[in-house]
Amino acid sequence: MTGQFTPTTVCPKCSGAMEAGLEFEQGLNQLGDDYVIEEKEVVRVYWQKTEKAKGKFFGSEYEGLRRVGARLPVVTYRCSNCGYLESYA
Repeated sequence: MTGQFTPTTVCPKCSGAMEAGLEFEQGLNQLGDDYVIEEKEVVRVYWQKTEKAKGKFFGSEYEGLRRVGARLPVVTYRCSNCGYLESYA
């Protein structure tokens, strides 16, 4: 896919209006609604490709996933009518 990404402004479920927003980590969810969040304070969700990997830590072997490639911020849109969420990286 090439070119500029343009998110949908119409809900694919009910044809309502989609609005952009942020997903917050649990710590920020516990703050009151009157708390003003500075832009540098916002913790965004990121997507990153992974691959299976093996490693050693203090002599113990383990298997898991290793992150590879660029970290992409996830932008989430919510339908103001039905509440449907759609996320893009």
